[in-house]
Amino acid sequence: MDIIRDHMLIDPGLCAEIAARAVAGRFGDNPAAATHDLGLVRLPDGSARRAWAVHAADAVLLDDLGQVALITRLHNPGRGMRALPGGLLDELPGGGVERGEDAARREAVEEAGFAPPLLARLPAMPLGPRLFERPFDVRAAYNDFPGRPIRLGEFFTVSTQGFCLRVPGDLRALGLRAGDDATAVHVCAAAALTRAEFAVPDHLAMIRAALEL
Repeated sequence: MDIIRDHMLIDPGLCAEIAARAVAGRFGDNPAAATHDLGLVRLPDGSARRAWAVHAADAVLLDDLGQVALITRLHNPGRGMRALPGGLLDELPGGGVERGEDAARREAVEEAGFAPPLLARLPAMPLGPRLFERPFDVRAAYNDFPGRPIRLGEFFTVSTQGFCLRVPGDLRALGLRAGDDATAVHVCAAAALTRAEFAVPDHLAMIRAALEL
């Protein structure tokens, strides 16, 4: 039986096991490392493969008109569907790991074309704790992961935390443009969004939490 499709692990039992290991790791809202070893998992054919946890942040950018900035994803999960701007926490040159709020701002710049000076002056409010139980986002590395110990074919699950940034005015006036892992940027009425539009299941929950702040 094929357990990988489009570089995503699709075996429900293995996905649940890897997600459970990420939860059990208790890595916290600000992980001490960018990558954590979750050990070997046994595959249906009897072989074993290493699994890892990596950590990300997502940006919920809301304006005064109740609009939110979304991207179209270039890669799986949900290639070609809408999502929040977001991505993995970077390791810092001097040691340590980028904080979630800084990663959320950086990804909004890289993927949606926000101006860094604008985002630098906006507070980034966490939308609940970091999410580790995400069995729908367990990937198989399609090459050796640059700058990390993950190797071709190994599994990694992605934890994430959402951050709300309130952008004054109208997002449509900012001339947002897609970049990096996005193919398009959309400005949408946040209250009208539905689950079926999203590549990643917990992004709509983040937007709804931001609307309640």
